[in-house]
Amino acid sequence: MKPAVLLVSTATRWLGTARMPRVLARAGFDVAMLAPKGSLAAKSRYLSAVLFLPDDTNTMQWLLALVAMVDKVSPRLLVPCDEMAVRLLFALVLEPPKGLAPAMRSRLAALIGESLGDPGFFMTSIDKTLLPPAAEALGMRVPPYAVAGTVDEALAFASDRGYPVVLKRRFGFAGRGVAVVSTPAELTREARSLMSPDQLDLGVYQTPRLLVQAFIAGPHHAQALVAHDRSPLAAFAWERFVATQPVKGQTTVVRFVDSGQTRACAETLGRAFGINGFFSIQFILDADTGEAHLLEINRRIVTHMHMGERVGVDLAAALNARLMGVPAPPSRPPGGSLPTVAVFPREWLRDPSSRYLCDFPTDVPWDEPELFEAMLAMRHDA
Repeated sequence: MKPAVLLVSTATRWLGTARMPRVLARAGFDVAMLAPKGSLAAKSRYLSAVLFLPDDTNTMQWLLALVAMVDKVSPRLLVPCDEMAVRLLFALVLEPPKGLAPAMRSRLAALIGESLGDPGFFMTSIDKTLLPPAAEALGMRVPPYAVAGTVDEALAFASDRGYPVVLKRRFGFAGRGVAVVSTPAELTREARSLMSPDQLDLGVYQTPRLLVQAFIAGPHHAQALVAHDRSPLAAFAWERFVATQPVKGQTTVVRFVDSGQTRACAETLGRAFGINGFFSIQFILDADTGEAHLLEINRRIVTHMHMGERVGVDLAAALNARLMGVPAPPSRPPGGSLPTVAVFPREWLRDPSSRYLCDFPTDVPWDEPELFEAMLAMRHDA
């Protein structure tokens, strides 16, 4: 019997969510999804069941929908697809709702624990003000930083280190909650905005805190991993080759790389934080020294995670093999150069006449015509 996985999504247009059902199904999983109406991922032909969230879903409605889907498909694992899904699943374990029946609370806590790992490190891994000191304690390099509780404290760090500096909200994604500032006036304006309440706070008052980091110029690398029983199973890496905008833009062309430095760091962090499931870790490589500095950990599906087959690494197959107790597939064929790939439809939306769409392979879901049509329609919404 195929192990079931339940994709948990609160966003409608995330490309990584839409492309993962194929990878999971081909690896031997039965794939179901909980998602909002209008979800791009719901167009995938590899989903066996979908439950759509009500319009304007509140936290309790989301929880009831999750319970209904868990009862229906009995998933072996939950797979969060976006930052809000991560926050909500973590909150179910760390701050369970009072109205949740004890038996269901225990069932969900056990399921989330097997799916995502050690709850003791949930917040450390995603709160950008907690991650740098925890990573430093493990011997990781991080950009010089301060955790500021006021705008004045952020200004003091920038005055001491020099501009530009990077400001980061405690919780954020895809460039949201991040600002690169070059003057005191910019810093003051952006810091005030980033310290204001945000949807990812889940309506709970958060003591204002902001991560202020020295800006490091260099290439962005990401390691995509999958783990189970707090042990990494497989990984591959890419570099941001082209992006929608400088510094914090979304990647539109990826260049796959073989980076032993970031792989070792990522596996160390995964083990130390007891991470299970799919996750990615982002680094900046100093342009002068080549040394990798940790930026953040994403405890969810990310855009390019489904492309491992292009470099001989199938994260979903590695996870399925571990669950089924069979030998893992080979991680990578020996030798050969690593490809550069245009991300569809993101590079096409950025520039329909982009030369990269001709120069490199384009990652198009040719075997999912309904999903392909929905991606083409995104041009009308751009």
